[in-house]
Amino acid sequence: MVRKACGLLVVLFLWAANAMAQSSGLVDEWPAGRVYLANGDSVSGKITYHRSEDMIRVNRPDGSVVAYSPIAVRGFEALDNDGRYRRVFVTQRWNLGNDYSDFLAPAFFEQIVIGNYGLLKRETMTRRDMSRDAMYRGGYYPYGGYGRYPVGGPMYVDQRLDNFFILLPNGKVKELRNVKKDLEVIYGKKNSQMKQYVKQNKLKYTSLPDLAKIVSYLGAISQPEVKTTSVD
Repeated sequence: MVRKACGLLVVLFLWAANAMAQSSGLVDEWPAGRVYLANGDSVSGKITYHRSEDMIRVNRPDGSVVAYSPIAVRGFEALDNDGRYRRVFVTQRWNLGNDYSDFLAPAFFEQIVIGNYGLLKRETMTRRDMSRDAMYRGGYYPYGGYGRYPVGGPMYVDQRLDNFFILLPNGKVKELRNVKKDLEVIYGKKNSQMKQYVKQNKLKYTSLPDLAKIVSYLGAISQPEVKTTSVD
């Protein structure tokens, strides 16, 4: 009886998580991947990532389904249909965006750059008022005294938003709320060298490939010096 109850509870949990994540639009599915568990084991199969709940579900080849939260996972990798594109996610502890709290909870981050400084990413959902974009403007009328909207009022659409984080050499995760400003603070003594690198290579902080180059270069020039001794 206890086993049946537990089994039903797991099914209900998976169903509820799937329903909530589908409604939020923050669900990613890959036909193949591997999850590396905290206990040293690994599980392979089709991976579904419910970003809003920070939970992954694995459909194993034998037909069974298992679900994991970040506390049970070291990381996971997901492959596209032909296996040529791989995305890597790792579990890191962070303050959930509360800089005034010492509480750190495990969470999934997509790993963009590995190095002395790491670049991580999480995705959230935001609502955007498309009626304020020029391409959607037609007939207007004053709306609520603030700005002007097309006839029919504002039109909101849900869009994914990339949130970037830096994995510092001490292992702490820092959110980049203002990417350029926050990174320039992190540069520290390398500030002038980093600014020169960004300018010479015409890099933009708003471009993910450029941002990856910036963080990679910061890590490269921040490597600790290795002292060597020569033997005559």
